[in-house]
Amino acid sequence: MLAAMELVKSVYDSVGAEILLFFLAFFLHFALFSERCGILRSNEAAKLKTKKKLISTSMPKSAKSCGGNNLARLMLSFLNEVPELDLKLTGNESAAEVQEMVASAGTDAELLLLQSAAQKNRSDILRSFFAAYGSPGQNQAALLRRLVRKGYTSVALECVQTQPRSNLYAGILEMAAEKKDLASTLKVLEAAKAAKLADTSCYNSLVRAYGALGQIDEAKKAMLAMLDAGFQPDTNTFNGLLEGYIKSSGDLQACLDLLGGMTKYNLKPTSMTCAILLKGIQKNCNARMVDRVLQIMDSRDESQVDDVLLGSLCEALTRSGHLALLVQRLKQLRQDGPLQVKCAHTVGSIIRAYGSQEDMDGVWQTWKSMKRTQLQPTRITIGCMVEALSWNNDPEGAYKIIQEVLADPETRELVNAVMYCSVMKTFNHQKKFSQVWSIHDEMMREKISLSVTTYNALLDVCARSGELQRMKPLLEDMVKQNITPSIITYGTVIKAYCSSNRLDEAFDAMESMKRAGIAADEVTYNTLLDGCARYGLFDRGIKVLESMRQEGVLPSNFTLSVLTKLANRSKQPAKAFELVDSLSKELQIRPNMHVYNNLIQAASLQSDLSQAQDVFASMLKEGVRPDGRSFSLLLRCCVSQRAPSEAMCLLRLALGLELQTEGMKSLNTELQDAIQGLRNISWSAAPKKGNGALDEDAVCDVFNYLSRLPTRNSLQVVQAWRMLKEVQVAMPQLKISMDIRTRLTANLSK
Repeated sequence: MLAAMELVKSVYDSVGAEILLFFLAFFLHFALFSERCGILRSNEAAKLKTKKKLISTSMPKSAKSCGGNNLARLMLSFLNEVPELDLKLTGNESAAEVQEMVASAGTDAELLLLQSAAQKNRSDILRSFFAAYGSPGQNQAALLRRLVRKGYTSVALECVQTQPRSNLYAGILEMAAEKKDLASTLKVLEAAKAAKLADTSCYNSLVRAYGALGQIDEAKKAMLAMLDAGFQPDTNTFNGLLEGYIKSSGDLQACLDLLGGMTKYNLKPTSMTCAILLKGIQKNCNARMVDRVLQIMDSRDESQVDDVLLGSLCEALTRSGHLALLVQRLKQLRQDGPLQVKCAHTVGSIIRAYGSQEDMDGVWQTWKSMKRTQLQPTRITIGCMVEALSWNNDPEGAYKIIQEVLADPETRELVNAVMYCSVMKTFNHQKKFSQVWSIHDEMMREKISLSVTTYNALLDVCARSGELQRMKPLLEDMVKQNITPSIITYGTVIKAYCSSNRLDEAFDAMESMKRAGIAADEVTYNTLLDGCARYGLFDRGIKVLESMRQEGVLPSNFTLSVLTKLANRSKQPAKAFELVDSLSKELQIRPNMHVYNNLIQAASLQSDLSQAQDVFASMLKEGVRPDGRSFSLLLRCCVSQRAPSEAMCLLRLALGLELQTEGMKSLNTELQDAIQGLRNISWSAAPKKGNGALDEDAVCDVFNYLSRLPTRNSLQVVQAWRMLKEVQVAMPQLKISMDIRTRLTANLSK
């Protein structure tokens, strides 16, 4: 040690102080450099690096441009006093030297600094730092919001109290209300009132906090307190109250009534007001209420619909099922120019709405607009586009969208099994089964994770295409993928086996389902019953019904319809009446149109026209409207039983034509009473088009029979000829063969 001191002294004596300082600087530089080279222990280097991060953001940019040196010394001196920010600094560093230490800034260092200053009651640090944090205004308000967001509300309040301003109090209150921190909101408001800086914005935050918590009564009291303090409410006040109503009860009518109070203060709804009201439009909301909200939306002072409001509009009308109204609105908005949608989720909602209304121009315009603006789609957006095209029988276009998304590295990972499933289902319904299997192969190549829904769709393809040999490998794949079959999976397999007359395998699948712990539901039992009915296996079908009852699964109208079909196909039509009568009485089931139609068919199979009329009479008396099949069955029964007057009367009823008194007398008493009890003859008429329309072949069969009536029945021959003229007017598309026309004319001339 003495030798070292002698060495320093000799160097100093020979070369002077300047050379000594040079050596000291050299050794200091070497020490710093060695730390960077890893000579220092790794844990100490990491600790130093953390300290640098903490200090880096503690130096506001504005402080470096004005008074930075004094603030730097104050901060660094204080940091050495704080254990968690223990930095070995002299406190004499300049702002430039501090800036050199800034490498990778820590995002919360300044918050930790302010929290520590508050804990140590260092108001000088709070005052100096807060004053230097940008010019008074946005930068300071942003810092305060960050403090509140991180849970340092008391620190934020202490900062404001060093430079009290109403806008800063309002900023803290706004963030506290957003966090639903009612206690902090009340505390800050009291501080603002004590400083005599509370204003409308401050009270609005309290209203909003209560509203966010659904405490509408407290929100109203806060508004009254505002009025007592001499402040007038603004639109934000009412928006806070509206949020409270929506949050607490969802009472949209109460919200609309509240808006009436805005006129008292000469206030008009804003876009935010409308966005809140749109939240109140829920599923099955009536059209009148929706129209009222849209009228309020049109009454705004703002002419443009911003992205937030457009998104709220799309979500509300989609949620409530008013998609046609949404499309109408979108077209109105497009008249003012292209919609500039900035949210991919909103794009998806718009595409879904256009797709539901089969407006493919709107679908493609929306998609192409999104591409032009280079808005990055989300998985939901892509799914909506694929689904819209698939729904509208364009699986090729939907598949092309998937290929485009896969080709883009930025969106490739967004493709999932649900999108492929939409395309497969449409190809399946179009009976393009080869495309379905090609897509399946592609999914395997692309390593798309398949779900139980995907396998259910593929199994349905097997059922529709009759390729039942593919089912077993698919079910084995499900096991390998650890995907548990659902009741839909088993139901699809059972239905496929029933349709192919492989009932034993269908029943085996039912047993496998039960062993897997999945209870069969009504649909599954009805599928098995229908399989038995398809092949006339009455006894086996009855056993299925007994098992259904034992398992506690209640039969429905669909079950009754299948049971009547089972009895008819098994050539035991009388059993159909017994089953329907006993089950409908026991379970209080009111038979529907399909059950009545099958009972009419059962009566026809027994060649009992009177019983068929009785069933039809019961149908009318119970207020069940008949369809084309009801009348077709009755008309064919009339033809088979040689009943021309009844046939002509029922054909008039089917077409809604005026009934003739003589024709009515031909019907049995029950049916006459039922028809006379109708308020309007047109109510019972068959639909003129669609699946429920009257079968034209049945009408032709009636006229073919009437044209062969013996000429001695002169009155009926004349009535048949006149009937043909009226039917041709009612059914202009009906094609009666020339042979029938010739015979009717010939009989008339005789």
